[in-house]
Amino acid sequence: MSGLKSALELSLERSDKLAPELKNQKKLTKKQKQEIAEIRNEYAAKIADRDVMFQDKIRKLPEQTPPDEIEAVKAELEKQFRTDKKSLEEEMEREVARSRNK
Repeated sequence: MSGLKSALELSLERSDKLAPELKNQKKLTKKQKQEIAEIRNEYAAKIADRDVMFQDKIRKLPEQTPPDEIEAVKAELEKQFRTDKKSLEEEMEREVARSRNK
């Protein structure tokens, strides 16, 4: 019965087949992990800042925009916020990748 494999061994074999690139990744150093955490925190703060500014603009819309234009302006602001957020997230991932490859 020595030919039988444990569930762990079978799982490891399957994971190697599903994602071989993960096996080739080098281990991150403590410094790299810390740097990546700092990058993520920095970008989370930037995104939160943009969100606060966005919410402020939405809140002030009734004071600054004619009633019949509010929905269109709100939709445009939401689109701009999503674009900014996506751009910041992509920038963050590039920086994280750079840090991983040091």
